[in-house]
Amino acid sequence: MAVESTESLPADSYRRLRRATETHREELVVRLAGEVGLRPAEIARVRPADVTSHEHEDGDHYFLQVRDEDGDVAREAYLPADVEHDLRQYVRTVGVDDDERLVDVSPRRVQMVVSEVGDRAADRTGDRALRDASTRTLRRRFAREVLAEGVDPRAVAAVGGWERLASLDPFVDHADRADVAAAFADTDLAPARQTEEPAPARDARFDAAFDSVRAVGDALADVSTRDGVERRTCETLVEDDAYAFAWTARYSGGTLRAETHVGADAALDVTAEGGAVGEALSTGSVHATDDVSDDAAFADWRAVADAAGFDAAAVVPVDDGETTYGVLGVGVDGEFSDRERDLLADLGRRVGRTVTVVQQRQLLLADTVLELAFETTGERSLFAAAAAEHGCTFELDGVVPGEEHSLLYFVRLSGAPTEAVLSWAEDRPAVADGRLVRDYGDESLLELAVSGPDLAKALTDHGASVRELEATPSEQRVVADVTTDTDVRALVADVSDAFPDVELVSKRERDQPDETSPAFRASLHESLTDKQASVLRAAYHAGYFEWPRGSTAEELADAIGITSPTLHNHLRRAQQKLLTAFFSEDGGRTDAEWPEN
Repeated sequence: MAVESTESLPADSYRRLRRATETHREELVVRLAGEVGLRPAEIARVRPADVTSHEHEDGDHYFLQVRDEDGDVAREAYLPADVEHDLRQYVRTVGVDDDERLVDVSPRRVQMVVSEVGDRAADRTGDRALRDASTRTLRRRFAREVLAEGVDPRAVAAVGGWERLASLDPFVDHADRADVAAAFADTDLAPARQTEEPAPARDARFDAAFDSVRAVGDALADVSTRDGVERRTCETLVEDDAYAFAWTARYSGGTLRAETHVGADAALDVTAEGGAVGEALSTGSVHATDDVSDDAAFADWRAVADAAGFDAAAVVPVDDGETTYGVLGVGVDGEFSDRERDLLADLGRRVGRTVTVVQQRQLLLADTVLELAFETTGERSLFAAAAAEHGCTFELDGVVPGEEHSLLYFVRLSGAPTEAVLSWAEDRPAVADGRLVRDYGDESLLELAVSGPDLAKALTDHGASVRELEATPSEQRVVADVTTDTDVRALVADVSDAFPDVELVSKRERDQPDETSPAFRASLHESLTDKQASVLRAAYHAGYFEWPRGSTAEELADAIGITSPTLHNHLRRAQQKLLTAFFSEDGGRTDAEWPEN
């Protein structure tokens, strides 16, 4: 077996890489390579059912059955407890069935995900080492880290899939006399100790923090509002005494508004400018101190620290990779290790992603929404530029989430040749892909995967649901729905930063259509996973259910970024659940009466 290169990511670089992930899936891919030691093809084969546990004297340990290309178990990798928890949360959030692939992409796409995160991290931090981040360097990082922890090389070879111990030689530094003496120190061959030294103590502070953060992840599984997310987070952090104080504040339009606090009678009174909160918001990273009384950045914290009885404090950005929702503050009578700071950074992203999910659910199930209409005449927005360039008109037929933060638009084009528009679009950095779905003679239906600047995409990135889009040679108009508690002023300010000439032309409350009852929407939403809903919607807009078909399964799968068998699996399950919800509303069989296969 060939010896792998010795290059691997330093610990600081790996932390920066993880912080640069923008989706739960990206972070999971990075962790499976860097902390479990999986190869790209192995990551692409992982299923939730592959996770197993083993009861040991110090508690449960987790393992991951690693499968070969035939689906047989080739080895069992060791799954660190926090990675297992992150994996379980991803499964629950996305709705992955036990027998479905966890990361439903090709091995090549797994490699590209790591490379893209590395480039993003390098751009943000200036760390050149991150340009070379790959699944190979992450796997080498895994080997070096576990060997440095003192894990038996035989165990490392077994869980990492190295066939011979000699394959691990590049990851082990040459042993000098001090290393050899230390290795023999605990054996019967060593001289008797002059004094008995106690065994190293576990990091009780980190263990308590880890258990508390893990409990937050479990507690957020069934919340349905942003208020509930914030309240449950603070209560869970404090209830087991891992933290003496927890506080959240919402950030919008450049201002900060305190929302929830637990552990003290009064909330913090701070602003978004300067201090620890301003630093956390501007850098997107955790800002912490071990002595509130001696750190000027935490001057506003001192009265609360005295009242709640803590010395150390940390401010954690709460975001989902696209939108910064605010900050989470915690106080503790102790010190923050680098491991705990990383743990808190993960918690901030987890809370942010949960806020995104609950807001999307609220918008879907609400009886009343806030309808906003925007217009722009500038060419920074993709469809405005395309319409002006070709003297044509675009009208939105539908939009669904695409791969890696892109949106898959289905738009009707009239007034220009399809080939010319597609050729122009595919030369734009904002467009990842484009194709003709159907030619109707006087107009055509196009599918465009958009990842760059567009007014409709900007609104979607801020949690809005786009209902209408029309672009003409003179202007682009977008109508979107948001929840009734949305800070519209802040939303307009954020969108205006990207599109200076955008104008909010109307705002009104609107009832959801009567023909789609709240009970039916709720029933369907609770049963469909996000992926199933996206696939079903994309198939509908792409003409997959028409006869003759407007798109083949292969074309649809390629546009969404999944395999054809997985597309069929999602469609079958989604159609079954759609019919179940429909017939249950009509007095038919319940969901439990419909077989899964």
